Amino acid sequence: MKPFVLLAVLFLVHPIFAFGQPPFLVTESAIPIDKESYQVEGGVQFNRASTRLTSVSASLRYGLINNLEIAGTLPYLFANDGRRSRNQFGDVLLVTKVRFIKGREANPLSIGGAMQVKVPIGSESNLTGTTGESDIAFLALASKEIAPYEAHLNVGYAFIGSLPDRLNYSLGLEHKEFRPNLSLMGELFGSANESGPSHDNWSGALGASTFLRPQIRLDGALGLGLSHHAPDYILSLRSFYFFK
Repeated sequence: MKPFVLLAVLFLVHPIFAFGQPPFLVTESAIPIDKESYQVEGGVQFNRASTRLTSVSASLRYGLINNLEIAGTLPYLFANDGRRSRNQFGDVLLVTKVRFIKGREANPLSIGGAMQVKVPIGSESNLTGTTGESDIAFLALASKEIAPYEAHLNVGYAFIGSLPDRLNYSLGLEHKEFRPNLSLMGELFGSANESGPSHDNWSGALGASTFLRPQIRLDGALGLGLSHHAPDYILSLRSFYFFK
């Protein structure tokens, strides 16, 4: 019962319908965390577009069995569009991730999949981006390690309540040994929906990660919008604690 009690306390989510594995903003690794291991996250994300949106979130991942993890996020949102402001809890994001193929030394390619379910708990608000409806997304995940680099590719499809469905995609590259105890990452991500190419969005991000102690990790990332409908910028600061 221990993991389920912790999940009830620390379910996690982001104001955008995405769940990124550190150090990435939205890209997810195909490799789950170890069996009976926990990863607790606390973070703040600043998202600047026509509305300034700040999310303070708590997250938890748990390795339920070999090759299977469950996770959740709960955010608190602060929004301001220059005329009005609002703050409220965001929607909870629940995630299940499974690895189907484990990378080997001769072929270090891991293949996995994930299901993300957004559960509305906050009131509906256009200002904070909460719809008051449940969403579900399915993702195909691939990760390949060629030391000291690790690359990840995600492709997913999201059913977003009464809004147009969305195709999501991301590509992330991490340099794990750039300096002693310092990793760097680069990331491209975007989405497309039925409204046409003019409503597609693309963003890029750069970030860094370091371990303060073997169980404590700090991440920072800056994302910039590369298309008209993408945010001007996304700034993310997160800390992680690992334990069994």
